[in-house]
Amino acid sequence: MFVGQSPHSMKIKKLIREVAKTNDNSLLTGEVGSGKQHAAREIHNRSKQKNRPFVVLNCTAVGDTITETDILGHVSEGNLGVERKIGILEQAHKGILYLENVQDLPPGFQQKLFNIITEGRFQKPGEKKFIQVTLRIFSATTDLELSKRESFRKDLLSLLNPFVIPIPKLSERKQDIPLLFTHFLEQYCQEYDKELPAVPAELFESMMEYHWRGNVQELKNAIRNLVLMSPEGSLSVEFLPFEVKHHPYENLVGKELPDAISEVEGYLIKRALSRFAGNQTKAAHALNVSEAALRYKMKKYGLTRKAF
Repeated sequence: MFVGQSPHSMKIKKLIREVAKTNDNSLLTGEVGSGKQHAAREIHNRSKQKNRPFVVLNCTAVGDTITETDILGHVSEGNLGVERKIGILEQAHKGILYLENVQDLPPGFQQKLFNIITEGRFQKPGEKKFIQVTLRIFSATTDLELSKRESFRKDLLSLLNPFVIPIPKLSERKQDIPLLFTHFLEQYCQEYDKELPAVPAELFESMMEYHWRGNVQELKNAIRNLVLMSPEGSLSVEFLPFEVKHHPYENLVGKELPDAISEVEGYLIKRALSRFAGNQTKAAHALNVSEAALRYKMKKYGLTRKAF
């Protein structure tokens, strides 16, 4: 389930529903951690391929830790006879092949993939016959201008992007943060067999103001750490990746009432004078006091006109 009720998320959900009705390939774009694979899996779960595999190929690793044999498989003669290895493409047959970081796919394999998609078949190393393969491909990229990359084949891109699904960064859909927080909190409490904890009142305001450069993945990791590290029955905000913004009146706790009132009163007068560039008439009106009363209090708290 793609979690969120912001206008951005409602648009994504609509795209997911519509794309799931087709057999077309799709290209998902967005920053690292924004939720591209999650959206792709949601399409898969709603599609005709829902009972078939969802196989991930990290294109950044192709040619390094992922070899052509890993992708295509191979046939070889062994001590026990012919040995056959099933590669990633065969695993994804009639299901979904998810190309993560497709912008990093090496040029040599771009050509191979183009041929495989257009012909619907490929050869394993060590075998002469062709293997038929039916693939629906979901590709994900952090490069929002992939079409302008000279190193990426335009003909391949045209096969991969009949539908483009942009996933905005979390800072553009902050309305989703409370829902995502609740979703991940329940998920990890269930996973680690913990009771749902009490949530500190000041937590959400700080979470809404934090930038979340790692997007949904960073939020998910932060909540996992909270669940794992906090004492049973409560969330300890010290394990968050940012400093929690405390309630503005928290520093008044323990003070005598007259001192607390004076501190709040002085603060509000400063704010009003600053807002109106030192104009006492406007500040007094905003505070609903007379100008004489305002001037008295300014003198009491040592506030001068020059300061504003």
